[in-house]
Amino acid sequence: MFDDEGLLNKIRDHFQLPAFAGLSRVQHEEEPDDLRIIFKATTSDGRSYAVRMISNSYSALEDLAGQASLCGLLSGGGLNVPTRLYGSDGRPYLILSRKGREIWATVETWLPGKEPESLTIGLAEQAGEWLGAMHRIADQAPSPIPFTSESPWSLFGQEDELDQDAQALEKAFQTSGAEPPLVRELFALYREKRSVLQTSWSELPGGPVQGDFSLNNLLTDENGRLCGVIDFHLAGTDVFVGHLAGEASFLAYAADKENEETSEAIGDRYLEALIAGYERSRPLNTRERSVLNDLIGLRRAFACYQVDEVLGEIKAGNTKQVNQELKNMILYLKKDYCRAPL
Repeated sequence: MFDDEGLLNKIRDHFQLPAFAGLSRVQHEEEPDDLRIIFKATTSDGRSYAVRMISNSYSALEDLAGQASLCGLLSGGGLNVPTRLYGSDGRPYLILSRKGREIWATVETWLPGKEPESLTIGLAEQAGEWLGAMHRIADQAPSPIPFTSESPWSLFGQEDELDQDAQALEKAFQTSGAEPPLVRELFALYREKRSVLQTSWSELPGGPVQGDFSLNNLLTDENGRLCGVIDFHLAGTDVFVGHLAGEASFLAYAADKENEETSEAIGDRYLEALIAGYERSRPLNTRERSVLNDLIGLRRAFACYQVDEVLGEIKAGNTKQVNQELKNMILYLKKDYCRAPL
């Protein structure tokens, strides 16, 4: 019997579900400032749902309402995403107490499909198509969707994670023994590109986005084709081309590939496929095209995994490797990712 049986019964009653015929816990992450528990619940009528219990410092109740609205908008636009259920009080969440801690519960339809183990060129194109379709549908929303938070990829806001990582890295370089000319060149490029982007940021199209287009949130059918997108807990507002650059850069250069392909040229091919797929669903406008290259360069140079790797080398005292990583980051910022039509 689950420890949370009493809470699950309250959730079932609030969302007016039939009796549970089957329950399995699929995720349980519990930290002082972050709780995330997910059950797959099958009801007596044969339907399946994802029941979530969450508590964190980066979401508000308005964001849960926004997530539900975004799911409804995208589903209404023909995309296979979960549908959030609304409770007896007309809200898509229930406030509960668990071990003296306030938590929020949501229920959504369980989507069939399999998480892909690796990314293929074909799946990259399909992911681009879905991301473009999501942005196109969100851009046509009849009314604004309420969010208090921005997506994890957002720039120039209160939670600009890329700038936070860049500042932490710049501080670490001061005592690293790294070659000062390389450090100066890297951060001169960084500030130059951010300055150019910031001048046009408010003029770029944007709206609500899913926020986490990683492989574990993509579902494929028996033929390996993308058939659904799940997990909207990081949804928020963002500039569409900024969100595209973040998700595409990660999938192209950091996600697991078929045959364990890892070269720079392979990453370029995947990036081309992702953006080509995106533009089939939502062509970029002239202003978006003008900033895409710099956005990709910033995302590659200061990706969280890239920054963590450099910080690790600094801590280990590997000055030679630190200097090599600096050179790589400079190359990422200088690279022409859009040298040919994508």
